[in-house]
Amino acid sequence: MWTKPWKMKEGFLIGGGLIIIGILLQILAGPVDWSCFAWPVNIIALIILLLLIGVMYALRKRVYPFEWMMHLGAAVPCIVYALSLTIVMGLCFQTETGGIPWLSRMLVFWPFVLIWTWMMLISGLAALNHLLRFKLKEIPFLLNHAGVFLAITLATLGNPDKKELTMTCYQDEVEWKASDEMGASEELDIAIELHKFIMDKYPDGTPKRFASDITVYTKGGKEVSGTVDVNKPMKVNGWKIYQYGYDVKMGAESAFSEFLLVRDRWIAGIYTGIFMMLAGALCLMLFMAPKPVKEERRDIQ
Repeated sequence: MWTKPWKMKEGFLIGGGLIIIGILLQILAGPVDWSCFAWPVNIIALIILLLLIGVMYALRKRVYPFEWMMHLGAAVPCIVYALSLTIVMGLCFQTETGGIPWLSRMLVFWPFVLIWTWMMLISGLAALNHLLRFKLKEIPFLLNHAGVFLAITLATLGNPDKKELTMTCYQDEVEWKASDEMGASEELDIAIELHKFIMDKYPDGTPKRFASDITVYTKGGKEVSGTVDVNKPMKVNGWKIYQYGYDVKMGAESAFSEFLLVRDRWIAGIYTGIFMMLAGALCLMLFMAPKPVKEERRDIQ
């Protein structure tokens, strides 16, 4: 073990070591504080990460672990650990309070973060390697690795900038303030005026659809009117506005609507990464599939 070339057993040991280090950090330092990476720190961190990957690639011939990270011996164990922790995340209800200690707050759980950081480095090195030795046959692999790197990195670093707020609007009143999950109020760059709450019902009287006719105002003087449904948001100034709630006691006569406002400035980059992965998988299926063997024609004598 630990003799060149390293194989998967070294990869699983490194992954296990990262989990142990993560648990120690969780105990000693507490959960990861993503607020420290809010803009502009996250863009600086992204630049540093790209430079680090470039340096690691340049030193790959001198520092063996850097070269090894571009091979299956590193990639497969990393994928196994990352998927395992992600499955645990899916099985454990994620909540800010209560739930299973550590496992119910996986996004701030150090082992989860360290393993996915390892995945960032591996995918970034692999993408750079395919880019610099570019040939047509490298396209599917370049798309796959670059897509994984983009999606993971931007989702991670962009998370502190993501906002989810709720706003309660009363009919014919303009509201500029919304609240976060802790109840803290914040004045926004948009305001919402509720014109009418809409509720459609099934024959038995249960709600079938509820929505709101609104006008959204921006501080720049822009006005956008329309109907907001639960799954059909209105998009204004980078915000997605969803119908979220209403006065349940009053039903169709509700005098107010509650809206969920979501802003994620990094989402376009994340979707780009996902589409790159899909394109890479499609290229593999189209161009890397084994070609059928042509049978020789034989004339019957």
